[in-house]
Amino acid sequence: MHWPKITGIISDLDGVTYRGDEPIDSAVGAFQKWAEIGLPYAFVTNNSTKSAEEFSVKLNGMGIPADPAHIVTTSAVAADYLADLLKPASRVMVIGAQALERAVANRGFEIAEDNVAAVIAGLDRSFTFGTLARAQTALLQGAHFIGTNPDSKLPTDSGFEPGAGAILKAIETASGVKPTIIGKPNPDLVAKALSILGTDPRSTFMIGDQIMTDIAAGHAAGIQTIRVRTGVIEDKPLELSPDFDVETLACIPMDAISAAKDS
Repeated sequence: MHWPKITGIISDLDGVTYRGDEPIDSAVGAFQKWAEIGLPYAFVTNNSTKSAEEFSVKLNGMGIPADPAHIVTTSAVAADYLADLLKPASRVMVIGAQALERAVANRGFEIAEDNVAAVIAGLDRSFTFGTLARAQTALLQGAHFIGTNPDSKLPTDSGFEPGAGAILKAIETASGVKPTIIGKPNPDLVAKALSILGTDPRSTFMIGDQIMTDIAAGHAAGIQTIRVRTGVIEDKPLELSPDFDVETLACIPMDAISAAKDS
């Protein structure tokens, strides 16, 4: 396999750098080497349960050097989308973790459960029938429906758990309203990471474990892609293919990255 030069990396988190709370050793080693030689990299995640600062703490605790300024979360981008969509101080129903709620509140919106202008939903491990019923009512009354990401399952250290996409499907089924998806496979997170890095898009690569979100987002953003088989592996034939397919990040040759740094 011939590898072109790599001058920048944009990487997914879940299934690439860790599974649940367990670091993926090959990823830890790869990012440590890349950091040592000064390869620019950023992270993009559909996971809306943590802020960039919280993800940075998690990654650094696992031995992966990570600057919060180089972590693009779907919570932050979704809150930006709301700021463009709604009037200031609008009432918004948030279905998700505290990180998503904080991101929305920090943009000046009022967190509410009725008479809302929008429903925004991400991964919510306390999701209940009552929450579903309130979302249904709001959407039937005309509220906007925004979803952080469509991932149906997330890799954990013991297997998988339902992802935000499963919750979005329940709300969509109950209301008949399709959500506007903010995260991957849309290119917005990747485009923001590219602007942060300032690297050449022709030699910046998107790394992910899921073809229909990570690889699709990389292609949509116009950059080359690498699928790594340490997380979710789709079990059905897919029309979309990554540019490169590796078992672990250790399979990416250092000479390609070193050549990029020296060029």
